[in-house]
Amino acid sequence: MPARTRKLENSSPMTLIAKMVRRGPGDLLLAAEALVLLAFFRVCLLLVPVRRIIRAVTHSRPGGGSAAGQSVETAAVERDARVARQVRWAVSAIARHSVVEFVCFPQALAGYTMLRWRRVPSTVVYGVSRSPEGDLLAHTWLTVGDRVVLGGEAASGFTAVERWS
Repeated sequence: MPARTRKLENSSPMTLIAKMVRRGPGDLLLAAEALVLLAFFRVCLLLVPVRRIIRAVTHSRPGGGSAAGQSVETAAVERDARVARQVRWAVSAIARHSVVEFVCFPQALAGYTMLRWRRVPSTVVYGVSRSPEGDLLAHTWLTVGDRVVLGGEAASGFTAVERWS
């Protein structure tokens, strides 16, 4: 069997559903939440100016890093890291197995929203770079503290020009 056929079989929606059922009902709900948010932000990015989306999602708080005065207790940091891993799994699994392409921006916005609802401080980072041909490239990734949660595989090749917390 050709490798492409095997890849399609392994990444089919049914494979994803089978894997999620084994994970449990909590992960199913998290994945459903990710799917709804990914679809919502994909449509928003087509119809609404980016600044308006960012203002609505972040409640007009540009900047980077954690909010001032936030305590950095070990238990809270561990909880935030655990929740960030769960959100990363949900958003990545849906984006990877979906028949619709979800690029970095809707993934970062969906992850940010899911973390915000769980009171985990995070930052959406917008970066730019140049292709070898000189074309301007853009990438968006999501961080919690100093860890990249979503979009990290390409983030190192981009210079951050804007951050939203």
